[in-house]
Amino acid sequence: MHGFFEIVRAFANWALREGFAVDPAVVRMRPPKVPVTQLETYTETQRETMLAAAAPGWPRLAVEILLSTGMRVGELADLTVDDYESEGEVGFLTVRKGKGAKFRCVPLSIRLRREIDRYLNCFRQEVETNRLLVKGNGEPVKMMTVEYLLQRIKMRVGFKVHGHKFRHTFATEYLRNGGDIDRSGASSATPAT
Repeated sequence: MHGFFEIVRAFANWALREGFAVDPAVVRMRPPKVPVTQLETYTETQRETMLAAAAPGWPRLAVEILLSTGMRVGELADLTVDDYESEGEVGFLTVRKGKGAKFRCVPLSIRLRREIDRYLNCFRQEVETNRLLVKGNGEPVKMMTVEYLLQRIKMRVGFKVHGHKFRHTFATEYLRNGGDIDRSGASSATPAT
């Protein structure tokens, strides 16, 4: 409803600027009140349940990355091995194809760095593709594959599982752990876990 209001008001203002006759009541119209809704997030129990429902290997790592970074599903599927940097006390995943073709580095928690290292050393096969997440047959994991994974987890756990709720959960935890909302992109930092 609010979107329709914005369109009508923008059109009326454009028409006025162009010299068309516009009823002044349209320009003075007040926006509709939009109820404020709280973003849905996963509880700690739900997070652990989803991780337990994901098979070891790329599926569990995919869920870990989504929960710990606020990354979009498409960004996750596009990650390469070269996008993972781990030196001393710090680790990053570089998102090269973010929304709007934006590039960013996402800091990683110690727990997630351990999970990525374990995946690379124990589960990921030596294959031609440079993609980080690789299926058992050596094929790179695509965005649709991750979506199917989330659907399978949903059937196992009995509650709604979708990519954007992972982002909401990350952002909420980020702020709870002292993250600064004014930093450019809440997903450019990671909560302490």
